[in-house]
Formats: sequence, structure tokens, C-alpha cells
Amino acid sequence: MVIANLDKNKMTTLNSWNIKKDLKKIRIFSYIVEKKLGQLDKKEESKIEKLSFEQLQDLNQLVHAADYILTKYEDNKEVYSLLKDFVEMINNSTASMDILNDKISELVVSAESAISRIKSIQGEVSEDFSLISTNKIGSEKESDITPKTSTNNLTKSATAVYT
Repeated sequence: MVIANLDKNKMTTLNSWNIKKDLKKIRIFSYIVEKKLGQLDKKEESKIEKLSFEQLQDLNQLVHAADYILTKYEDNKEVYSLLKDFVEMINNSTASMDILNDKISELVVSAESAISRIKSIQGEVSEDFSLISTNKIGSEKESDITPKTSTNNLTKSATAVYT
């Protein structure tokens, strides 16, 4: 068959056509050819009118082969379209996940930095508190040991009487 010998470039061109439109034209043309074969009247379409019976048979075979190829590649075109959409969705999801992964990594680094800063501040506060509390504890022990005298005696109550 002549159509079976088409190279890949021509098949790619065939895929890029509007296949449904071409398929409809071929089916109409095939119908006219079959009608002409059935009638063998010279009153039909002007293009087909000049063909002999044998030429019409060959043309009919070519039209059926074209119909078969277009039908076959019409399905492949739909499968290709579906797969292309599916791959596009996967690529978009992957890109979105990469962006989320980058943002999460940035947040983790930021959180680690904040945690280390909090730990260093906590260490500084603990050191300052321990120095202050040991100084206070040491001074309180000394004050307990040595009593201080005060001019105000708050333990005895006395009321001054003026006359």
C-alpha cells in the first residue's frame, strides 16, 4: 500500500492537521466515490466524472486507507493531548512542590537561627541570674551574722504626749 510507506515527517504533518475536519471531507468524498461506483452515471460530481471505473476503484481504496489512517491518528492525537495535559499537571505540581520545599527549608533555617539565639540569651540570663543570686545569698548571710543598729526602733510602740 502506498500510504504505508510515508516517512515520519509526513506523519507528523498529518498529526498537525485538523483531523476531524479532514476525516469528514474524506468520508464525504468516499461516499461520492462509492455512489459513483454504484451508478456509473456521468451525472455525478465534476471531479469524479472524468475517472474510469478502475480509477474510481483505486481512488476508493486510497480514500479508505486515508480514512483508516486519520481515524487511527485521531485517537492518538487525543491520547497525546491527554498525556500532554497530564504531564503538564505533574510538572506544575513538581514545580509547586519545589517552591514549597524551598520555603520550608528557609523556615527551618530561620527557626534554627531563632532557637540558637534564644538558647544563647537563656544562657546569658542564667549566668547573670546565678551571679546576682550568689551575691545576694552571700550578702544575706553576712547581714544575718552581724546585726545592724537602727535609730528607729520599730518593735516598740510609743506615743508621744504633748502637754
